[in-house]
Amino acid sequence: MNLENITNKIGNSKPYINGWERMRRSSIIIPLVEINKVVHVLFEVRSKKLNSQPGDICFPGGKIDENETPKEAALRELLEELGVKNINLINELDTVVRYDGIIIHPYVGVIKNIEEIKISEDEVDHVFYVPLSYLLEHQPLEFNNKINIERAKEFPYDLIVNRENYKFREANYKSLFYKYETYNIWGITAEMLQNFLKKLN
Repeated sequence: MNLENITNKIGNSKPYINGWERMRRSSIIIPLVEINKVVHVLFEVRSKKLNSQPGDICFPGGKIDENETPKEAALRELLEELGVKNINLINELDTVVRYDGIIIHPYVGVIKNIEEIKISEDEVDHVFYVPLSYLLEHQPLEFNNKINIERAKEFPYDLIVNRENYKFREANYKSLFYKYETYNIWGITAEMLQNFLKKLN
C-alpha cells in the first residue's frame, strides 16, 4: 500500500456515519397538510396488530432496503402505509444517530391532496393532524436519562490505564413528550419533531 493507492481509495469516497453497516437504517417523512388554509402535521398511530411498538405514534417510514437510497425508502414507505404518491419533498432534516444503534433519515414533505390518503390497516390504526402553530407554541415535557453500560465479564481492564478505576465517560439521553388532546407524541418521533420545529424558529 503506497500513497497513490491510499489517495485512490480515499480521495473519492463519500463520508457517512462510522459503523453504519452494523446499525439499523430507516427513513421517515414528516408530512405537512393544509386543512382550511391551516398547516397541520400528520401523525400515524401504529396498528395494534404489529409486533413492534403497537399503538405508538410515529411518522410514515421504515427500514431502508438493500440498494435503496434513504429518499427512495421514505417514498416507498409513504405509499405502502398511506397510499400517497403525490408529495412535494421540501428537504432532508438532520440525520438521527441513536445510542441503541439506529440511524434515521428524516424528510419533510407536503401532501398535496389529503383525499389521496388510504391507510394500510395492517400497519396503521389511524392518522391524526396537529396544527403546526400548536406545536410551535407548546414546549414538550423533557426528562434527562442516564445510559448504563454493562461491560463484558472478560473486559481486559489490564490493557487500559488505571484498570477498573478508569474514569469512563457517562452517556445521557433525553426523553421528550408532546401532548395533544388524548395523544402523547414521544420517543424518536418527538426528537425528530423537535428538530424540525427548531429549524422553523
